[in-house]
Amino acid sequence: MVTCNIEGLLEAAATKSSRKAIFKEGLLDTGLLLYPPGQSTPDHKHADIDEVFYVVSGEGTVRINNVELLLKEKDVLYSPHGEMHGFYNTSPHNWVVLQVKVKVN
Repeated sequence: MVTCNIEGLLEAAATKSSRKAIFKEGLLDTGLLLYPPGQSTPDHKHADIDEVFYVVSGEGTVRINNVELLLKEKDVLYSPHGEMHGFYNTSPHNWVVLQVKVKVN
């Protein structure tokens, strides 16, 4: 068993989004997505990765197959492989999202 306290990972760059790795083992990869206000990850998809996203703090917009959803603290989203998705911090505060990736092929 391995544990990690994320407090030291929460500092986001003021001008760009970033990903801070937490655990990577076999087919599993976890990390924190940090989005300062106005920052984003453009729409994209993964052919061989399923993802789960949990909003740790803040809120922002996720676009899934061209449909926009507002995600806020404590929301959870599942994005299966092959699904187009993108993240956009449209709020005036930092948006922190826990990302869990599992390779499926």
